[in-house]
Amino acid sequence: MSPKTLLRSEFVVVALIQDLKITTLADKLALTECLGQWGLSFLLELEDVRGCRRKIIFDTGMHRASLLYNMKQLKVNLCDLDCVVISHGHNDHTSSTVEIAKATGGLKVYAHPHAFLPRFRKNRAGNQREDGVPKGERLEDLERVGAEVILNTQPTEILPGVWITGQIQRLSSFECAFALSRDERFTIIVDGQEIDDQILDDQALWTDIQEVGPFVITGCAHAGILNTLLQVQRLGKFKRIHGLIGGTHLIKRSEQYIKQTVEGLGQFGLELISPCHCTGFKAAVKLWRTYGSAFVQNFSGRVIEAKKRSEVRVF
Repeated sequence: MSPKTLLRSEFVVVALIQDLKITTLADKLALTECLGQWGLSFLLELEDVRGCRRKIIFDTGMHRASLLYNMKQLKVNLCDLDCVVISHGHNDHTSSTVEIAKATGGLKVYAHPHAFLPRFRKNRAGNQREDGVPKGERLEDLERVGAEVILNTQPTEILPGVWITGQIQRLSSFECAFALSRDERFTIIVDGQEIDDQILDDQALWTDIQEVGPFVITGCAHAGILNTLLQVQRLGKFKRIHGLIGGTHLIKRSEQYIKQTVEGLGQFGLELISPCHCTGFKAAVKLWRTYGSAFVQNFSGRVIEAKKRSEVRVF
């Protein structure tokens, strides 16, 4: 079976889903019986536009054993999982996709065409290590266990009323994929050529919830969190974004970069913001101080329900 590549128009018709619950399966912070890890994974449970219950796993973490442990602790049933979405092809988001596909007997896996390409992190001394999808979790491994891999650069409706952004337009004047030191270089091999990696495969998931509004789920937001929200706003013709959950890659950023980002988020009218993973403590505190009433602390085991206000928002 070969991977499918889909092309879709950027002009979308958005149908409202009826409800959404997001469970954090993997994050660096752990405040419950779950384990923490430097990786990210979410379980999305929703009632779609047709009133059908659906399940999506968004990213599959970095440490397989701790992710599977957390799933057991949270009593996650994978038998009725609809699909997996890969936000981008880094090892901290892709470590357990094959295991999840095995548990379901095969399912659809959505990703950008660059997600499974070879990636490397290099330093000035010439040393390098692989930084992409780990061995055993790659395209051929997924196909071997019966997964249907759908590679896509365009916005796509993966379930009724649930979309992925596809490749995100980078319009912001200051956002960039990484905060690199002088000694670092990230590369990717595209069509046999090694080039600087701008993480063009970075994408987010979004949906519009009845009586609530649009929600956006991010992996690392290497395309820029402002660029990401602008793309969702443009695609859905939204005046505001209700909820943002996920990584923002503000870790190791300069004070000015964080300031511009935190201020820039104000244009979206967010009523819930729950950053995690690669956001970094310094940026998370600034977001909390700026958007305190909307801020929800995230961690492994955290459950956020779109139509319910979290009783304890910050621990």
